[in-house]
Amino acid sequence: MRGLNEIFTVTVRVGEADDPSGRNVRWKAEKEVDLILDNFGILLAGLIRPVPAVTTGKSVTMKDTSGTNRTVYVYQSTGVSPYYFNTGLAGTRIGVGSSSQAAARTDYNLITQLGSWASTDDGVWTSATGKITFSGSVYLSEGGTVREVGFLGYFQYSAGLGSFLLFRDVISDVAIGAGKYAFVQYTINL
Repeated sequence: MRGLNEIFTVTVRVGEADDPSGRNVRWKAEKEVDLILDNFGILLAGLIRPVPAVTTGKSVTMKDTSGTNRTVYVYQSTGVSPYYFNTGLAGTRIGVGSSSQAAARTDYNLITQLGSWASTDDGVWTSATGKITFSGSVYLSEGGTVREVGFLGYFQYSAGLGSFLLFRDVISDVAIGAGKYAFVQYTINL
């Protein structure tokens, strides 16, 4: 029998770039991890669901980045639609921080964030390797040492839009110069 780390892992790479597109990334750290945060497991379990009755909605409860439980609708068939896919603002974001506190399955935010959350590119599925890759860059006006990296979903929940951390990983120190971009690549290995 194979363990989780043989069938589902996440690889995070961090580098420094002069521009947000990451044309000339100087990669500085790469780490493969198999710690999946509760929010990601809850979301995946909600997406893979039985065929419901015509009017049966499906929601999951996840912690947003403030630690508050929020009802996120994976599917809703009647009434006003609070589905998390149903807004132009929904998507995924990348963040970086300076904390070296060990990652835990119950994490719901970065510990010490540097810069702002930044949008990712569209995920790219590579059939031959079974990998989904997302990239994004965080501008660090003052520079800093990146030790933690996060990937979150920005989804609609029952009362508005919220941020839900899906992965948080602690990496070896990556120094990013002032006015540079921390370029982050998350790869989900299936």
